[in-house]
Amino acid sequence: MKTTLIALTLTALSSFALTANADVKNMPQVQEYTYGTKVDIAEVTKTPNLNFCGVRPVDLGYVDHMGKAHTLRYETSGNTCLGDN
Repeated sequence: MKTTLIALTLTALSSFALTANADVKNMPQVQEYTYGTKVDIAEVTKTPNLNFCGVRPVDLGYVDHMGKAHTLRYETSGNTCLGDN
C-alpha cells in the first residue's frame, strides 16, 4: 500500500512538472523595443497598465500576421501625474 501511494504521488508530480514546462515553452520571449524595431501587429492581446507616474518599461502583448504571439517591452510615461512638473 505504501509503495502504491509513493508511486501515485511521483506520477502526479511528474505530470504537473511536464505541464508547467510546456507552459513556459509556449510563452513568447520578451523583445526589447529600440528605435527602428520592425513590429508586425495583427492583433493586440495585452495592453500595458499606465496607472503610474514617471517613466518605466511596460509590456505589450500581440499576435503577428503569421499567428505567432509576441511580447514587446518599451519605456513610456504613466498617466497619473499628467500636468505635474
